Amino acid sequence: MISFGRPVQAIAGRRFVRCLAKGGQPGDKKKLNVTDKLRLGNAPPTLDVLKAPQPTDAPSVADDAPSTSGLGLNGGAASAGTLLQSNALQVAWRRLTKELSSLPRAIAIMALIAVLSGLGTFIPQNKSIEYYLVNYPDGAEKVLGFLTGDLILTLQLDHIYTADYFYLSMGLLAASLAACTYTRQWPAVKVAQRWRFLTQPKSLLKQGRTEVLPNARVNDLGAILLQRGYQVFVKDGSLYGFKGLAGKLGPIGVHAALLLCLFGTAWSGFGTLKGNVMCPEGQDFQVASFLQPSSPIANMPASASNVIHVNKFTIDYRPDGSVAQFYSDLSLLDPAQGGKELMRKTISVNDPFRFNGVTMYQTDWSLSALTLRVLGQDAPLARAAQAAEAQAAASTSGPASAASASSSGALPQQRTAFNLPMASLEGKPGVAGRLWATFLPLAEPGQDGAAPKGISILARDPQSVVFYDSKGEFVGVRRPGSGKPIEVEGLALVVEDVTGATGLELKSDPGVPAVYAGFGGLMVTTLISYLSHSQVWALQQGADMFVAGRTNRAKLAFDRELDDILNAVPELPPTAAATAAPGASAPAAAPTPKQ
Repeated sequence: MISFGRPVQAIAGRRFVRCLAKGGQPGDKKKLNVTDKLRLGNAPPTLDVLKAPQPTDAPSVADDAPSTSGLGLNGGAASAGTLLQSNALQVAWRRLTKELSSLPRAIAIMALIAVLSGLGTFIPQNKSIEYYLVNYPDGAEKVLGFLTGDLILTLQLDHIYTADYFYLSMGLLAASLAACTYTRQWPAVKVAQRWRFLTQPKSLLKQGRTEVLPNARVNDLGAILLQRGYQVFVKDGSLYGFKGLAGKLGPIGVHAALLLCLFGTAWSGFGTLKGNVMCPEGQDFQVASFLQPSSPIANMPASASNVIHVNKFTIDYRPDGSVAQFYSDLSLLDPAQGGKELMRKTISVNDPFRFNGVTMYQTDWSLSALTLRVLGQDAPLARAAQAAEAQAAASTSGPASAASASSSGALPQQRTAFNLPMASLEGKPGVAGRLWATFLPLAEPGQDGAAPKGISILARDPQSVVFYDSKGEFVGVRRPGSGKPIEVEGLALVVEDVTGATGLELKSDPGVPAVYAGFGGLMVTTLISYLSHSQVWALQQGADMFVAGRTNRAKLAFDRELDDILNAVPELPPTAAATAAPGASAPAAAPTPKQ
């Protein structure tokens, strides 16, 4: 293998000089005006050239025909105006696509989206107005010295990801990607698909690395390139080979995947339905009652008509007593089929329940009710329960049955149980953390509006319950289900159970499949775009073969590969190489040596 040196440059130079000798030196060409043409002409010009057209009195047949010159007739003027308007639109379109495909502008748009996303992470999203006014106060306690609740609400920073300017920035990024694909990436693929045969050694010099192999054939090089995975084309002693065309298509695939991600994000913003529900154990709810559309174009899924029943809610605790995980056993019921169970699953945090386009996430929990049992039939609450039972029996079975029930004097203990609803005190003045409370009244409220006498019961979790008497003094703590009574205000109370409630987030997001598909395509096309697009040209000149090659990536690896390919090309004897060269004449017979 011999590097392309001065002899080859001299050959190309002589051919180039001969071309310049025929056409003159570059830069000497000058466009001649009318005066120069008249001065250089051998014959005198005719007067017809300088005469203006004479008007005619009688109209000719051609006058009625539409003019295409654009001069003097209304039809021609209209055509000229239409042409100018079309040209103006083309110029405006080219300028617009050029501006949109600008790399600095695309980077600026992506930086803007990144800043907005960062603000959405720093500022809690989709909270109530009171939350922002309380946590971002005005005055000397401004967050970061300038951030207030009014500023957040005015700039729509409480819902950045659905704000108008966020959608506008995503639209600009999508337009920039589409313009770059249209003006740069797709034309590059079209150029890469063309078969470009080079017929002059000077053309090979412009392609990159150039080598010359003496006594070599183009066909042998083509066979070796085929073995290396190249697509090879040979024509009249010229060779063109390439591989890695998918690397040219990779950037287009990356842009298409990003556009799909942006489309899915916009679709999620306009078509999402979501809501939250806190459902006690043993209760049920209809999905459609808690799904709120994010825009008027959001469609309620058909599965939203189903009903969710909470079979059981449980909590796992760590050794220190803190909550480790909470579970909800849910059943999907179809009201149209008489409440038939369609699906059942126990969900937890990071393990949602999905069905027909609706997803339910385990996000929260609460305490909904407390079950107390009053011991002793002489207790006021026990007598009240007995009277309520007698009244219920009288309404169903008549006075005789009610009298027998009240005269028996025996009331089962389970009938003295009370189910008290619990309310959350979280966020109230003087309350830290999560706390639930209920109240067991022992007397009627006073006529002066004073609070009734009763027992206050508090709980921070389902594991323990705290009792306070009517004066607000601490009495004791009991564990639900322990069966151990506690004496409060003369009553013996037993905590039977604490009923929990599961907090579920409901969501129907039609854009999620598009976003997932876009990110999957983005990973694949990014890897494809790293494939090198390599090209090799060869030209047979007599017994010599000129070879040039270039690539868009991994240039050192391509140089090594090209060295291996050229070293593998067999070197033919000079006579055989000259015979195999296209257009070469048969070699002359060697003279017979004299004796």
